[in-house]
Amino acid sequence: MKQPLTLRIKRTGRPGAAGEKPGGWQDFQVQISERAYLLDALEEAWRQDPTLLFRHACHHASCGSCGLRVNGRERLACVTPALEAARRGVVRLEPLRNFPVVADLVVDFSPLAQKLESVQACVVTGAAGARQFSRCIECGLCVSACPISALNPRYLGPAALAAAAGRLDVPAVRAGVEDADGLWRCHGAYDCTDVCPVGVDPALGIGRLRQALILPNFKRKAKPSD
Repeated sequence: MKQPLTLRIKRTGRPGAAGEKPGGWQDFQVQISERAYLLDALEEAWRQDPTLLFRHACHHASCGSCGLRVNGRERLACVTPALEAARRGVVRLEPLRNFPVVADLVVDFSPLAQKLESVQACVVTGAAGARQFSRCIECGLCVSACPISALNPRYLGPAALAAAAGRLDVPAVRAGVEDADGLWRCHGAYDCTDVCPVGVDPALGIGRLRQALILPNFKRKAKPSD
């Protein structure tokens, strides 16, 4: 049986595009099945208005494309049950924070890609913590949820720091981690781990980095003098 749902979507339109809808909120009334996910509801809204822009690909939480903010919290649209997310029949959808907005629910992930590249995330294979980070789908939810990323766009961010765990033997990676906008900017809010859809636990990776940098100095100071 179909159920009614209101999608309240933050619209921006494409900058400079003629005929695009102005910024603000737009409501879409859709009819969806009881088991539908938010991505299904978005596709119903798109059938009403093909100018609505959002990103998706795999439909099963493998690609990380469909990340957005659902009622103020980061989620993947493809695995978030639509009716469970509704509050009094309404779901509020916004683009991820801390990324440049391309249009509507689409953001530019290139800053995340550049930061991951800076810690050589693509070549991490056998280091401690690497197997855990290999599950990262680069959805950007952790960056959107991070309060420090909101204050400082230069901050390396939870995804890149988690990728750097166990890679301090690489000079370029260590330099990025120890940079003024690196590890020590993290305030331990743990929002990154809370929103991760695949259990990577970026906060754990950041904790490992802290231990790797602090413990050697602590042991040297604690060593008895001759």
